[in-house]
Amino acid sequence: MNLSIIHVIHSIDPDHGGTTEAVRLLAQTQDSVKTTVLSSDDPKTGWGSDWPCSVRLLGPARTKFGWTPNWEAGLRDLLQPGAVVVVHGLWQYHALAAAKAARASNVPVLIYPHGMLDPWALRQSRWLKSAAWWLFNRQVFRQAAGVCFTTEDERRLAAPMLGKIQGTQVIVPLGVEEPPDSTAVLKAECESAHPVLAGRRVFLFLGRLHPKKGCDMLLQAFARWQGTDDPGRTVHLRFVGPPYAAHFQEELERQCEELGLKIGADISFAGGVVGRDKWRELAAAEVLVLPSHQENFGIVVAEALACEVPVLLSDKVNTAPFIAEYGAGLVADDTVDGTLQLLQGWSRQSADEKRVARRQARQLYVAQFAIQTARRRFLEVVEVAAAKGCR
Repeated sequence: MNLSIIHVIHSIDPDHGGTTEAVRLLAQTQDSVKTTVLSSDDPKTGWGSDWPCSVRLLGPARTKFGWTPNWEAGLRDLLQPGAVVVVHGLWQYHALAAAKAARASNVPVLIYPHGMLDPWALRQSRWLKSAAWWLFNRQVFRQAAGVCFTTEDERRLAAPMLGKIQGTQVIVPLGVEEPPDSTAVLKAECESAHPVLAGRRVFLFLGRLHPKKGCDMLLQAFARWQGTDDPGRTVHLRFVGPPYAAHFQEELERQCEELGLKIGADISFAGGVVGRDKWRELAAAEVLVLPSHQENFGIVVAEALACEVPVLLSDKVNTAPFIAEYGAGLVADDTVDGTLQLLQGWSRQSADEKRVARRQARQLYVAQFAIQTARRRFLEVVEVAAAKGCR
């Protein structure tokens, strides 16, 4: 039986960050496995044209729910013996369409919630999600051969929603690729492209600018740090990533003005980056700061570790226990006080302590988050689902 993996996702827009990148990385399996990615995106975007697998864009989606009449036809020729459908994300039409088509063709389904069953996430648009759960998502889960969580914390937080659903719950950590060059080379390239960063201690936020990621808290904590701690004056706080909406970056820029932070000197907003430019930003950073209120995995965390960059995380990032265990950074509450604790705590560490944290960051990447480990575990779970067949 030839194994075929069909990844379905609402969108592979690069600006969506972690989930898109997770699908791209998991789609690079091995030559003996046929892999196809389907999304509700408009084919005119061209997204996925450089991915190492077949990509079908079935949109444009006609509603926020992601409905498009093309899902059934897009899936039909793929649902053959040996196929496994992997649903990424919930609450939108792709999950329902893929599950219905798979059931009709007797093909097993695996589900990656990607943090969407976290209590914090469920409180956002609560009534719409509640309706979607009872109308169709509950049935999608009942049909699932397995539910894939990227960390044990994600599984634990999702447990109340899963109830008596029978699908096997498995931990399948995500992984990231190696940087494309040495950290020293990438850092030099970044400082050459952005002279304002040369010689500065760069504290980096990398990801979508979104309220859930604590961007406003980070600005408040940074302003307080600069006002009370002399080391804070030597640090440049750099936000790299697209805003989830144009007005949000404008709000952050107004907040900088109110806090007395000078954009260009104390703070910079670099916009979205991809490919080598992303790795340059990471390599140039002293630390990555991610004070999120909810973060399923945080692929950027693994990318920072690959570059020997320690991370300062809130305890709501589900990879935080790894950081604490390995000493690859610091963890605190997802509050302004907690974020300030991260900034001050890192700055007060000795040079030797910081060197140890950088070494531990790399060791954690190799041990837990290298892409080869993640793909091997993912394929094991897919093969088990294929062997068992449809529920």
